[in-house]
Amino acid sequence: MLAAAGAMVVAVASSAEAEPMSAGNIVDIGAQLEVALKGRIVQRCEIQGGESIDLGELRGGLVAAAGFGLDCNVPFDINVSSARGGLAHASQPQGEGPFAGMLPYDLKVTVPTRHPEREVVVEGRFFSPDMMAHAVLSSGDGIASGRGWLELRTRAPSGAGLLAGRYRETLTMTISPRV
Repeated sequence: MLAAAGAMVVAVASSAEAEPMSAGNIVDIGAQLEVALKGRIVQRCEIQGGESIDLGELRGGLVAAAGFGLDCNVPFDINVSSARGGLAHASQPQGEGPFAGMLPYDLKVTVPTRHPEREVVVEGRFFSPDMMAHAVLSSGDGIASGRGWLELRTRAPSGAGLLAGRYRETLTMTISPRV
């Protein structure tokens, strides 16, 4: 047997004359070769999107929806946080007189996941003030299986209604692998 640059070379000589069999020239035709193979897939968890949503004239019962990209090849958690706990008046979030400066909302996050045998839609429902403490939606044992969806629904304002002016809120979604 000769070895050459990472390959195995077997030299077999033939001769017209039969030679007696000896331990040095026996070739085992039924020999077995085992090769160990290994590799890896790097875990990835990404979320894409981040568009702005203009709700127009604010009132209770408004609904807005937006999709977001999701690419995660391991089970994951989505952390959802609200910067203000609702749509807050730009300069007077506490309101003034009988008029409120905060419009609370409900958020529904829907994520399709793939489990070994089936697809399961994971859904989380959150109330805006509660999201200031970072709400979490877990995929369980599932991995991402397509686009996710956000649905925001405003609640009725308290008091005499909303104070006139501009309102804003920032929702942050962070995805992290669960390993």
